[in-house]
Amino acid sequence: MSDVKKSFEPALDKKVEISYDSLPNSTFEDVNLGSATFDNVNLKEAKFNDVNMDSAIFNDASMRGADFTDIYMVNSRFLGVNLSSTRFGCSIMNNVEFKNPDLKNSQFIHCDLSNVEINDCKIEGMKINGIDISKLLEQHEKENN
Repeated sequence: MSDVKKSFEPALDKKVEISYDSLPNSTFEDVNLGSATFDNVNLKEAKFNDVNMDSAIFNDASMRGADFTDIYMVNSRFLGVNLSSTRFGCSIMNNVEFKNPDLKNSQFIHCDLSNVEINDCKIEGMKINGIDISKLLEQHEKENN
């Protein structure tokens, strides 16, 4: 196979459809993919830098081991996602909803958790600054009953 680079000429409102193609190790720079649809796409080990994903929707996506750094995720929702071994660092995540995630063995370090609500969650073994929260809540219930 030759080393000829595939290139696409820039055009306004140009629609490009790529199906059943393999583009490993490709680079996309200064590309507008707004309102694009990606179905059955492998982005394993892909890197996204300086990307606007406002109102993006990810369905049936595996993000195990993903790193999110310097991310602005205000008003985002994580509904039934697998975030195993995923890291969020130096990110703004205000008004974010986590619904039905499995956050076992997670660590929250140097976080602003002001006004956070935790409802109907399993908290066995959960600690805040070394204090076992389930035991603290048991003690609180005994004192208030």
